[in-house]
Amino acid sequence: MRRVLFLLLLAGCTAPAPVTKIVTVTPTMPAGFLSCAPAPEVPAAVNQAVVANYIVALWQAGQDCRAHVTAISQLFTNKSRPQ
Repeated sequence: MRRVLFLLLLAGCTAPAPVTKIVTVTPTMPAGFLSCAPAPEVPAAVNQAVVANYIVALWQAGQDCRAHVTAISQLFTNKSRPQ
């Protein structure tokens, strides 16, 4: 009985085997993230409304690309996954 108890105590003191398995994961990139909205054509500056509409359209195209870059960044830094 003492031998069995002694063996059980010794077995509990051993260090666990280290984990050495490495798994690489390549995230898939949604096709929509690889393109941006096109920049609008520069209009003839007839009046301020035309210029203002051009500036808004230009900003929207830039915002589209910034949103894609943010999504790609989150995908590769794993910030989009819950911890």
